[in-house]
Amino acid sequence: MPKQPRRVPRYRHYKPKNLGVVRIDGKDQYLGRYDSPESREKYHRLIAEWLSNGGAYTTPAVASALAVMMFVLTPEQI
Repeated sequence: MPKQPRRVPRYRHYKPKNLGVVRIDGKDQYLGRYDSPESREKYHRLIAEWLSNGGAYTTPAVASALAVMMFVLTPEQI
């Protein structure tokens, strides 16, 4: 059976605190006040990052560790 493509995570409303939220790889990312321009911008930024990584979310700690490794290692070591 062919594997179904992953769906793009939806922008949702977390009603108890009136926040925008998106669930990426099983983790809720709170985006700020629901339906505000800032929360929509953060949603689009996270989705763009998620899509650019092939549908895998990279936490800021992992991204910074990768950046340090790329800086320290020479091209021959990679």
